[in-house]
Amino acid sequence: MGAAGAFWGAGSVPIALLCLASVAAVVALSGVARRVLGALLVVVGLVGGFSGHWLAVVGGVLLAGSGVLQVALGGRMPKIGVGGQKARAHDPETEMWRALERGDDPTDDKPRGGPSSNE
Repeated sequence: MGAAGAFWGAGSVPIALLCLASVAAVVALSGVARRVLGALLVVVGLVGGFSGHWLAVVGGVLLAGSGVLQVALGGRMPKIGVGGQKARAHDPETEMWRALERGDDPTDDKPRGGPSSNE
């Protein structure tokens, strides 16, 4: 985010928007795709830093640094929606809600479609 602010202040709005979009992309991607994005950020940071404005230089250093981190540590960082998810044990309450969603009566011990006691 700091790199985006620096590039925005330097007048490099397209690079600032790329910085903001890369924040969402880093969270959504994983593995090789995240490392490719990191390499792209390094290149854009180095090229964008040469515009001459001191804020662009600061933004370029920040962006290239974040790209290096993505290349180095991108494989170990969790992907969005995957952190903390574990195989859950059988939860009777969840099964009851799923039965209701299917249209079954979770309190009925008889299988659906079988003879009922009201006949």
